Amino acid sequence: MTDIDLDMLVRDGIKGIIFDLDSTIMAPRSGKITAETATWLELARARFQLAVVSNNKNDPYIKQVQEHLNMIVLGRAAKPSAKLFLQVLEMFKLRADEVVVVGDRPLTDVWGGQRAGMKTILVWPLKSMNEPSWILFFRKLERCFIKS
Repeated sequence: MTDIDLDMLVRDGIKGIIFDLDSTIMAPRSGKITAETATWLELARARFQLAVVSNNKNDPYIKQVQEHLNMIVLGRAAKPSAKLFLQVLEMFKLRADEVVVVGDRPLTDVWGGQRAGMKTILVWPLKSMNEPSWILFFRKLERCFIKS
């Protein structure tokens, strides 16, 4: 995620960014972000409206993350449903073509963002995460079903 060029987003007319939570902004169930992610988010916050849309159903965790990140964090999204993406659009008061969805899962984050008419950026899970090989296999398999 931190490799995303913020200047390029501005040139593309982006005014808002919706992130996935687990494996995109922070390691699952950690409630913490890396220093690199914190720095990147502060740079992004100065130029864009920011929010998180997550499938995570742990309400106390979602609340903790919202306080930690100091941005809108919506859980129980049931992605690839577009419902909460569209709700964030209303909160941002932006059009779908002015918002990009950033996530690590093609069949939830990317598909959900596209169903809401938004641009999408597929990222690899956090560099700091070590995932079992079977999870990596399924991540690669999912990517076979999307267009670049």
